[in-house]
Amino acid sequence: MLISNAHRQVEEIKTFQNKWYGHAITISTPTLFTRLQKVTNITTASSNKSLATKKMVSYQLNCSILHPEELSNLTLHIQYPFTYPTESNCIVQALFENKLHVQCTSLITQYLSPFESCENLEFILEWLAENKSTCLLETDEDDETKENGTIGPDQICCYILRYNHLLAGSEHKKEKQMVDTAKKMKLQGGILWGTPGIVLLVHPTSQEDAKEYAKECRTIGKRADGVEEIGLKQIDVETIGLGGLSQTKRGNRLLNMDTGILRVGCGNNEDILRSILGVC
Repeated sequence: MLISNAHRQVEEIKTFQNKWYGHAITISTPTLFTRLQKVTNITTASSNKSLATKKMVSYQLNCSILHPEELSNLTLHIQYPFTYPTESNCIVQALFENKLHVQCTSLITQYLSPFESCENLEFILEWLAENKSTCLLETDEDDETKENGTIGPDQICCYILRYNHLLAGSEHKKEKQMVDTAKKMKLQGGILWGTPGIVLLVHPTSQEDAKEYAKECRTIGKRADGVEEIGLKQIDVETIGLGGLSQTKRGNRLLNMDTGILRVGCGNNEDILRSILGVC
């Protein structure tokens, strides 16, 4: 992540902790948060250098403290992607009685969509205050979700390209060419760095587009083990900012993912995550 983003994330959370709702916030990644605080103490907010980290800063908001009658047993799990807040919104999951509440998660995600580069929590609190009486009401879709054991009823076609390894950083010229090629081809999706390396392309990217991209990557010197189709829930894809308006806002670049982001994109379904990673 950029050190400049680390500064904004740390300052934002510290500001939240000192506001009227600060007692409802619990840091979920205290070790990482402490590390980022130390980094921001010895660097400037305008630094364009990068900081190596494998996890996202996250915290929980206990809504039952703020609205004990209407939102009892509701907790929001909030994660800051590496590109937050300059290029993406935070990732929010609404947990009711420790289980993902699909409707509430979807509504908050949709509400936040126009507010990129802003302090998302303030908007979330506004939304909660306005919708506290209705956001936890069950719908027929929620009932279907529970019966099927899936997250959301609507799937979109996505395409997986697995590579032996993909290394992050502009010094890795082949990988940089891959990212540039995807942008030039106007492909939508994300990239998971590491071993294995994964490129996940999403609608409206077609299978033909994915195959053409794999072909272009071979000329660069990066060979995928094929193009595999998989269905992911649209709500989960939107939650992590794959494709659509989120991709447009970040200059049509592929989303830099880590395993945590990809897990959310899989609806926290470990079987789907393992399938994408190619782990038996």
